Amino acid sequence: MDVKIEKQGGGQFRATWWFWTVVLSFAGLWVLLPLLLHSGYKPDVIESQLIGKEWVLATRKHPMLPAWILELINILTDRSFAAPYIASALCTGVTLCAVWRLARKVLSERLALIGTFAMLPFWSITVESIQFNHNTTLMACWTLTMLMFYNAFQTNKKRWWIAAGLTLGLGFHAKYTIILLAVAVLLYSLWIPRFRQYWKETGPWLTVSLSFAIFLPHLIWLYQTGFLETVTYALGRQKSQSGIMPHVLFPTEWVVCQFGLILLSPLLLLIPCLGRKWKLRTLQSETEKETVQYLLCCIVFPFFVFLLFAAVFKSSVSAAHGFTLWFFLGVYLLLRFQRQDSADVFRRSFRWSFFAVLVMAVVFILQAVASPYLTGTARRFHFPMRELGVECDRIWSSRFETPCSYTSGEWVYAGNAAYTMKDRPSVHFYCGLHVRGNIGDPEAVPTGTWSTDGDVNQRGGIILWQASRPSESNSKLFSGFRWKQEASESLDMPVPDWVHDRFPNAEVLPEVLELPYKTWADIPPLRIGIALVPPSKNP
Repeated sequence: MDVKIEKQGGGQFRATWWFWTVVLSFAGLWVLLPLLLHSGYKPDVIESQLIGKEWVLATRKHPMLPAWILELINILTDRSFAAPYIASALCTGVTLCAVWRLARKVLSERLALIGTFAMLPFWSITVESIQFNHNTTLMACWTLTMLMFYNAFQTNKKRWWIAAGLTLGLGFHAKYTIILLAVAVLLYSLWIPRFRQYWKETGPWLTVSLSFAIFLPHLIWLYQTGFLETVTYALGRQKSQSGIMPHVLFPTEWVVCQFGLILLSPLLLLIPCLGRKWKLRTLQSETEKETVQYLLCCIVFPFFVFLLFAAVFKSSVSAAHGFTLWFFLGVYLLLRFQRQDSADVFRRSFRWSFFAVLVMAVVFILQAVASPYLTGTARRFHFPMRELGVECDRIWSSRFETPCSYTSGEWVYAGNAAYTMKDRPSVHFYCGLHVRGNIGDPEAVPTGTWSTDGDVNQRGGIILWQASRPSESNSKLFSGFRWKQEASESLDMPVPDWVHDRFPNAEVLPEVLELPYKTWADIPPLRIGIALVPPSKNP
């Protein structure tokens, strides 16, 4: 039901209309922009695409809820290029809705919208939203779980405890770090005397039982496949250094990155409502006090865990780990500090948020259009994905009558080709211990359980690799195999040894496939080496 509040000049303030109009328009914008400006996906999206097709429970890196969501949207949209952007928009909508629903329980309708709209320019739901991955899915699960637990604490009704168990269980299938939220909520329930009594009733135990039951299949999978492999991968992702200074530098880097994330939203965007000199306000009710304590606990505890991890292990923690922490910060600040609540303040706050979103859109457009001119290099979103799939279909069908069963090799190219090929073959996907990997990596092992080298040799497939590498002068632009750009100068490379080592029957095509990047800038084309593994005549 639309809650209506009197405005200063008479009339009605339609909060629900404002929320859904703004959020749907915002989501549409961030689906439309990449559709118009991008021709390829970032690596995390390709990874989810190729794994989602197989409907596996997990890989040695992550649980697979994002891949399942993306595959469902692929099915519903017939593999539309917009699929990952729609998935991100859905997660963004769920996230903002959870923030708004909690905010309106303790704030006026205007202030609830101000606190929610202050998060619109947030990096993870604007420029970064094109990269649908585990952080995007975790964002929705995290905020929704916070809302369900809040409702459960305030009402002690079983339906909210069950809902909290459902969202928490799904969150574990999004990303393991949601355990930090679970611990924060547990500490909060033990901190407040009134909530400690809930543990004598059935509500919290319903949450524990349901979330455990939802996550149990994954726990069994971890046990069967070797939990230590997942731990090894997680630790291998961290960049650590020796000496004393990293104990200080890495935590400082984490704090600075997080402050940079929240500087534009909500700290600056709440100035029209909170003023330039923020003053603490006296909390008016027990509910307000409990809400402030709850939000503070769910923000501060995970923040300091990451900070402590960076300090103790001398490890650089990705700024993306902080994306989920800050969505309720605007609500917390509006509760904790003196604020103005009027129609004029709402209009000014909305204008500030609208302008900030436009700034982020301009940043996105400049990144897509101008970066090749400024750097002389192409980015992953300039990748000729559809053209690569068409060429692979043409090459395969000119030699074989049966559908292509696999693509393999350097997984970014194999994944791009497979997604756009007519029969959508499976990707024979490898991963090293410290890199997300290529089949030629020395420590490469199968990331998934759906294929082996023998399967590819038996059923046939297309093997792809980059046929040129950056010249020495441009090598600093690259890191391992995960090239974010293609160098303006490149060197031809011989056929990798692993092609014939792993696929003895592979036929290496004499000509390298050249495809222009999807940009008007004068960028050297993408050069892909291709080998064909013929299907066995005795399947």
